[in-house]
Amino acid sequence: MFSKIAINNVKRSFKDYTIYFLTLTFAVCIFYSFNSIEAQRAILEINKSTASYVTMLNNFIAGASVFVSFILGGLIIYANNFLIKKRKKEMGIYLTLGMSKGRISRILTLETLIIALMSLVVGLIIGVIVSQGLSVITARLLVVDMTGYKFIVSFEAIIKTALYFGIIFLLVMAFNQFTISKYKLIDLISAAKKNETVRLKNTFASVVLFLISIGMLVAAYIIILKAGLNTDDFMILVSIALGAFGTLLFFFSLSSFFIQAVQKNKKLYLKNLNVFVLRQINNKITTNFVSMTVICLMLFLTITLLVTMFGYKGTLDKSIEGNISFDASARLYITSDEQKVKDMEEFLDKIDFKLEDYEDHVFFNEYDMSATLDDLINKYLNEKEKKTFKNQYTDSPLSAIKLSEYNSITELKGQAPVELEDDELLVVSNYGEVDISYEKLLKKGNNLEVEGRVYTIKNEYPIEENIVTSPSATYFLYFIVPDSFQGELIPEKSNINVMFDDSNQEESEEKFSSLFTRLADDVYFEGDLTPVTGYTVEQTQASIYGSSAILVFVGIYLGIVFLISSAAVLAIQQLSEASDSIPRYGVLKKIGTPERMINKAILVQNLIYFMIPLSLAIIHSIVGINLSSELFIASKDSGYVSSTLMIASALVIIYGGYFYATYTGFKNIVKNSN
Repeated sequence: MFSKIAINNVKRSFKDYTIYFLTLTFAVCIFYSFNSIEAQRAILEINKSTASYVTMLNNFIAGASVFVSFILGGLIIYANNFLIKKRKKEMGIYLTLGMSKGRISRILTLETLIIALMSLVVGLIIGVIVSQGLSVITARLLVVDMTGYKFIVSFEAIIKTALYFGIIFLLVMAFNQFTISKYKLIDLISAAKKNETVRLKNTFASVVLFLISIGMLVAAYIIILKAGLNTDDFMILVSIALGAFGTLLFFFSLSSFFIQAVQKNKKLYLKNLNVFVLRQINNKITTNFVSMTVICLMLFLTITLLVTMFGYKGTLDKSIEGNISFDASARLYITSDEQKVKDMEEFLDKIDFKLEDYEDHVFFNEYDMSATLDDLINKYLNEKEKKTFKNQYTDSPLSAIKLSEYNSITELKGQAPVELEDDELLVVSNYGEVDISYEKLLKKGNNLEVEGRVYTIKNEYPIEENIVTSPSATYFLYFIVPDSFQGELIPEKSNINVMFDDSNQEESEEKFSSLFTRLADDVYFEGDLTPVTGYTVEQTQASIYGSSAILVFVGIYLGIVFLISSAAVLAIQQLSEASDSIPRYGVLKKIGTPERMINKAILVQNLIYFMIPLSLAIIHSIVGINLSSELFIASKDSGYVSSTLMIASALVIIYGGYFYATYTGFKNIVKNSN
């Protein structure tokens, strides 16, 4: 009998369960999709260098999933509490008819179980589909091939998802029983007569508090932008405290202030049902100002996380373009005069590493000049640029390559040699992609003073191809000097660049990857502290994109969960408002208010309620993104436009979807009320 009642209740109240079901389905879908990453090994052509990052990524996702499960668990309990609240009168009738609280709890448990199974099945089906798209994102992030693509289902992720959500729903069922046991019959019968608590009634106080909140937020923005990302600066904590408390005070005072402002325009205030809508909004925001604050901050984290992560990925894409010109490169660092081996060719002979005929290569040296980048361009920078320079770049000696050796490097790539007069220089740099632009080097025409002598910079634009393949120096600046250069040149590195033959690509890749891995493990040194590092293109891409993939994936994962949670809480609060306000809408119907006008009032009310926290979150995010750009987004063209479009799409699909579902559900509740 109980199962029949439960099934009928779910069928009858399915419209009331829409938001709940939608939230559960989204949660299951996202949880499965991100936890199925390990299974994507089967469809991606992952090399040894990338495999370790996939394992690391999977571990990070697993750790983040524990945190996410707490967020989703709290969200599901919150949503479930809304359903119970909405059905208090129904449960009161059950008690009046003689049904025990235990039996009512059993009915609710069965209903929860039915909804859980439905959402789990639907969520997993959608998740399996979404995870295929996530495979494409994974491939792009890790720069691996998808030629072996096939549709795949991760049974391990299915079991993990079912286990996590099974535990969550057991807690929900226990919560239902605890909640029902606390209710008294009089509370259930009279539940619909209770109103929200309006906390701020004084008009003057609301205006003052609102202005104070704006002042606190502006102060927080100024302080954090001035302090930057210097974690040692105490003012960062002050800024965070001002921002959080200012946001709280903003929502506490907003609705009363907003009403006072609109009341000044009598034409607008008295138009249609604006008075009714504003009073509804005022009651709801002042009652839920704490949750509105949390939602705003979660949306702020969501937008900032997503834009920053995609911007960071765009920066890496841009910066790696000139860093993989050679199939393999190795560097021997010359650290002291006492160093036993100072030449790369000698070092390779010493470890008995043979180069094949089909492995075209060139040996060359890098030199330190006595001048530094700061010496050359600091006098041309404004205060903001000086701060950026100090934060992003180490003021170390400039590097130089002799022309003859540089031409041997370009010849290896199949490029024509360049010529320089004794008083000319070439600049090889991608600093034009960051805040310290190449134009700063040409501030006074195309002449540059180096070590007391004036040289002419021959190239109008910098050469943006690095002289080695390496992830360790993503941004680079070298001067190509004539062989007759009279300034001080101190040997700093002895290098080798190698180009593989297409017919032996895999063999050479394995050979050099193995060598560089052993070099990283100090296998060859045996007490001789000869520092040598090397990377192939695959190792470089894995090193750069592997770490970024972890950050981007975890950022997207948490960002989407925060977005769903924020939108779901807003939706639940508004649907709760619809249930509580049925008598008020009933009065509107009785006095002859057209249904079209009521629906418009519902639309405006929901739109304002959804847009207020989002609008403030966007303002917070502009400051947050501007700040995070100092750390992650060094490039001017680092994907701001594309990432912003992707975030906007996510907001429209998820946040907008919840808004529409809320509006539709709100309208149906009012329409079907007596």
